[in-house]
Amino acid sequence: MMKFLDSYWVFILLLGTSITAQELEGKWIVSGNKSFGGFPGIHLMEVSEDSLLHYNFDEFITKTSYTTEENKLKIDTLAFADFSFKNPNRLIISSERLERPIDYIRLVPTKTDLNVEEIKQKKYNLERGGKSFEIDFKNHPDSKIMHSYLKKIDQTYFLVIHRYGNAITAVPIEEITEDKLFLYGFSRGPNKLVATAIE
Repeated sequence: MMKFLDSYWVFILLLGTSITAQELEGKWIVSGNKSFGGFPGIHLMEVSEDSLLHYNFDEFITKTSYTTEENKLKIDTLAFADFSFKNPNRLIISSERLERPIDYIRLVPTKTDLNVEEIKQKKYNLERGGKSFEIDFKNHPDSKIMHSYLKKIDQTYFLVIHRYGNAITAVPIEEITEDKLFLYGFSRGPNKLVATAIE
């Protein structure tokens, strides 16, 4: 319980010199879906005008109100973490209480002219690290260990990978066309990957 509380307070209290609450507003996902402290699973955070909400992907975990004071976000107790922006949509949070810095990606609306059913009819091939992975949102035979699903939170589509029926990763999709899927939010390697449609 103490480990959860330590991680919780470190996570929700950020210290900076020029960042306002408005710049933090939006939904964020941990790059590479790395779990930490009291937030196991696929951790997603929503920063609103006066609240911080935490999710295990689409499952709500907790909500806390906060205030800003002298370039700090303050909640109930005093704890600090350093943070910086690699760019407006990538946030790094670090603290002595955290084992390693946490890399967050801001979720943006997915660009597409296709509807859900049209997307699900297509198959894509993703090449990464010398390996090929078929993205098939529709066919899920019992003989396969891993399956790909199309999910949507607000205006963002995700490629969600299930292993033995459990979601193990959720990759936000920047754009979906007839020919390609543009994926982002990776912790290692290129910031974006492109999957090509299978004819």
